[in-house]
Amino acid sequence: MNTPDGQASQNISAAQVAEWLRAHPDFFREHEEVLDVLSIPHPHTGEAVSLLERLIQRQRDKLRELESRQSEMLKAARDSEHVITRLHHLALELMTCDSLDDVVGTCNNMLRGDFKADNVVLRLIGRGRARDGLHFIDPDDKSLKQLATLFRKRQPVCGRLRPRQQIFLFGEEGASIKSAVLIPLYEAREIGVLALGSENEARFYPGMGTLFIGQLGGLVARALARYLEPPLHTLEMGA
Repeated sequence: MNTPDGQASQNISAAQVAEWLRAHPDFFREHEEVLDVLSIPHPHTGEAVSLLERLIQRQRDKLRELESRQSEMLKAARDSEHVITRLHHLALELMTCDSLDDVVGTCNNMLRGDFKADNVVLRLIGRGRARDGLHFIDPDDKSLKQLATLFRKRQPVCGRLRPRQQIFLFGEEGASIKSAVLIPLYEAREIGVLALGSENEARFYPGMGTLFIGQLGGLVARALARYLEPPLHTLEMGA
């Protein structure tokens, strides 16, 4: 058996043929008769089609793939724009707050409404009177160790909570929560944690982007810090 350039070979692989044709793109122009015996299956029907038809179908497939990617990018851009708009709205509302209760109420209303959270809890490190959506964690409470890693990394954590964490943050009424995001709150010191819970297990998941969630935490922490006695507490970064 001979290769197209006349060199003898007994075993030629498909990969070698493909590589040789890439190196000799003018081959079919000089040997058009080979096109008459080529059998090219249609990618969807499996029926034999001409080389021209196959090339047209290949370009159509590439175009559909590009259109799909463009659609995904446009959707991601629209989603980001919506989140930025909601963050801007939250920032404006927090700027009008004139008390701690006002900040807590605004966070509850807007995070349940604009951000579609089923459960919103603010846990502040310190001693104070609990109210709807706000609870204080005594600085001496050993349960604070559950948040040590969260504060050390200063990054939101998304996904399912361990049963102990869920009860610690949401209480017994949080049994219906299937996914959550924990947002560390700090403003020159550890303030506490903002926990958002959802009854949809796919709402918050490990690996999801947390850039905007982190910015949300920064807005809430700054608003809270105006009405907290400094320093609340500096969490020991133990185990």
